[in-house]
Amino acid sequence: MRAVKILVAFMGLMIVIGIGLVAYGLSLDKNASNPQGATSGPSAPAVPVARGAAPSQPAAVVASEPLSAFGDIAVDMAPGERLVGYSRQGNDVTLHIEGADGGMSRLVIVSIDQKKVLGRIVLGGAAQ
Repeated sequence: MRAVKILVAFMGLMIVIGIGLVAYGLSLDKNASNPQGATSGPSAPAVPVARGAAPSQPAAVVASEPLSAFGDIAVDMAPGERLVGYSRQGNDVTLHIEGADGGMSRLVIVSIDQKKVLGRIVLGGAAQ
């Protein structure tokens, strides 16, 4: 009987400590500041849509910091190519360029800070 009383007292003490730790953890979460300055709620990732297919719902607009003036950055495009879409992540911009008649596509990553093309990703077909 004495062993049961000791176990009950120990379990009661563990419950009190556990509740205290949960309360402490919740107070830390409330007081935490958001260093990234992210907006509340989930942001929709940029997902490419297959040619001819319509997106199921419009993409959400995510607020971002305004860009300072950066001047002109030249991106070479062959005749017949067109800019299909773009996305910005920080000071890097990804341009989706599609070839003539929906041919070979490529992604061009441009750095606004460095004012140059960082690289290309060729989608389908051989690299140029």
